[in-house]
Amino acid sequence: MTSVGRTLDAFFPPIVDRLSELGFIVTAASGTTSSLPDWTPLEGFTQRPSRRVRTAVRAVRAWSAAQRHDVVVTNTATASVLVRAAGLPAPVVYFCHGLHWGRDDARALPWKAVERALLPRTAGVVTINRDDQAWFEGHGARRVHRLPGGVGVPLAQWPAVPLPASDTLDLLWAGDMTPRKRPLHALAVVGRLLERGVPVRLRMLGDGPLHETVRAQVAARGLEGVVRAEGRGPVAAALGGATALLHTASWEGLPRVALEAAAVGRWCYGFDVKGLRDAPLVRLAPDGDAGALADLLAADAASGAVVGVPDVRAELDAARAADGLAGALLDVLGRRDPVSPS
Repeated sequence: MTSVGRTLDAFFPPIVDRLSELGFIVTAASGTTSSLPDWTPLEGFTQRPSRRVRTAVRAVRAWSAAQRHDVVVTNTATASVLVRAAGLPAPVVYFCHGLHWGRDDARALPWKAVERALLPRTAGVVTINRDDQAWFEGHGARRVHRLPGGVGVPLAQWPAVPLPASDTLDLLWAGDMTPRKRPLHALAVVGRLLERGVPVRLRMLGDGPLHETVRAQVAARGLEGVVRAEGRGPVAAALGGATALLHTASWEGLPRVALEAAAVGRWCYGFDVKGLRDAPLVRLAPDGDAGALADLLAADAASGAVVGVPDVRAELDAARAADGLAGALLDVLGRRDPVSPS
């Protein structure tokens, strides 16, 4: 159960397929359309909190009762709050893609208060980074499991690609252009690389509230021949043509794009923040220090380390993530297999 259907479609088809192979009967629901089989639309579920809380709670109660669920898995912030608050007869497992804070500051206090209040209604937790795992365990959550590879990657869609033969450092940045993702930090890193005499190009895929600001800064800094901020586009092909991924977020759950980069065979360069530090192929600089990150990239380009990429594809298979989720669900149910002994 997620807030919007595109979350189901982005992460869960291979997981649902694998759970079905293992003997689970899986149904899905969200507030907007999903292509998953056995999907149900639920009124009142939106990506952001709304006034339709009572409608959403009634809808999820009716759906779960009709499906006679043994366990309900909820994901995404708004849906996870509503589903756990609904008081379903079935135990609820929170598949947490990332607690909504990166640092212990005042901005995190409301989110932390909500999560603490919901812990008694949470039968189990599945996390994808060490910081969130530590928070849940430190606050007495029951049955905390961690998936080191996150939601995994459908490897057939993300084949390994040889690195391009080029003397230029071709970087890819991909994501929503929002304050948390900090796309302007990517321009700062490129600027520092150019100051150091490193041949570099940056391709930026994504849009959002900072897209026009990024484009304006590219022009203001004279980077038109170095940086392309073209909007959304196919990430797999772009990774195949890149030397490495550049990631500048202030915090993450475990960024899917970093998993995809590792599957293709590319290092991810970014800042030492929650979530990114757990990526399988990552090189980190102190948070927010564009100069240090540029130095790291320049040093790795000079030494050849940027193209010395270990093969970690076996660790990233989405089926492996599904197996981990299955184990967490069986732990909550107190079973060894999905079929009830009765």
